[in-house]
Amino acid sequence: MNKILVINAGSSSIKFQLYDANEKVLAKGLCERIFIDGAFKYEFEDGVKDEGSASFPTHKEALTHLLDSLKKHNVIKELDEIVGVGHRVVQGAYWTDSVLITPDVLEKIYELAKLAPLHNKPEADVIDVVQKLIPAAKNVAVFDTSFHTSMPEVAYEYAIPAEWKEKHLVRRYGYHGTSYRYVTKRFEELLNKKAVNLVICHLGNGASIAAIKDSKSINTSMGFTPLEGLVMGTRSGDIDPSVVQYISKQTNKTLDQVIDDLNKKSGLLGLSTYADMRDVTSNLPKTQLTLDIYTQRVADYIVKYANQINAPIDGLVFTAGVGENASLIVQEVVNKVNLLKVSLDPKAFEQKYSDYRKLSDNNSQLDVYQVRTNEEIMIMRDVVRLSK
Repeated sequence: MNKILVINAGSSSIKFQLYDANEKVLAKGLCERIFIDGAFKYEFEDGVKDEGSASFPTHKEALTHLLDSLKKHNVIKELDEIVGVGHRVVQGAYWTDSVLITPDVLEKIYELAKLAPLHNKPEADVIDVVQKLIPAAKNVAVFDTSFHTSMPEVAYEYAIPAEWKEKHLVRRYGYHGTSYRYVTKRFEELLNKKAVNLVICHLGNGASIAAIKDSKSINTSMGFTPLEGLVMGTRSGDIDPSVVQYISKQTNKTLDQVIDDLNKKSGLLGLSTYADMRDVTSNLPKTQLTLDIYTQRVADYIVKYANQINAPIDGLVFTAGVGENASLIVQEVVNKVNLLKVSLDPKAFEQKYSDYRKLSDNNSQLDVYQVRTNEEIMIMRDVVRLSK
């Protein structure tokens, strides 16, 4: 049976899921610490797990290892059973939809590494390797940015010199688009509507919010890069740009080093010494200020985006690792949404769920939900759609 491989490559890691034609997950896992000492964790349909260390000098060795493991555990017999490969690509400025990867597309993904150096370069490298290891498979690029190309100019333009935009492509792009696309489609199904209006909070280690009107993105909190917007695990979110130059001068750090600090040493980590929200919530009350800053920023964006939608809202939705699982965070955020009458049902948080659950009570003017996102299935479906 034909199979689809979904790959999410990072600078030193590869996450993957393998699907059959019926959207059943046959295997999933992670290769990490590429370029360092190499480690892997795989899980197969029959519940068998395989993990350990291996030499991963580059992404090629990691990919070869995971493909060999699929054969070793009889998930596939030959590589040509994999007829399509979907690649998550963070920055896709030129594209409004996912695309079949041609030499020209791959060249442009490499070119866009100047806008997303931590992401596009390793993603393009992995595409190149996959094309050589599984030459018969069709490769599809699924861009984080594509869903947000529906944003109007008033949302994506910065108030900057025109030359920056025209010559250097500086504008707001937005990210987490595949997750927003999944949640939007899921709500069309749940509410039996052709188009929905939502405020979606994608709260993970990376976090953003999107305003969805008529099932299209009209604004989102991440901008030119994923550094803009909410407080995140290790990212600062919104900050006065002058801080970068000031700290560079005060500490003799380069601009790259300061930006690296804002990406990797800030956010929850900078506020509390904990990058993981689970650690923040388990160390209350000493981390209360961190929790308040985080949730206030989310609440402020919710109110702003509800105002921009300017139409009846079908739902305020929380998704991703924190949004799906951290009930305290959802409650704290909702408590700070003062301009909208929102009230929660405490008993709703006691219900286990695999897909979604409604959290608001009958007195709430705005329905509140938690939904488990599934970016991988959207990538898989794009591969099927574009490979026909």
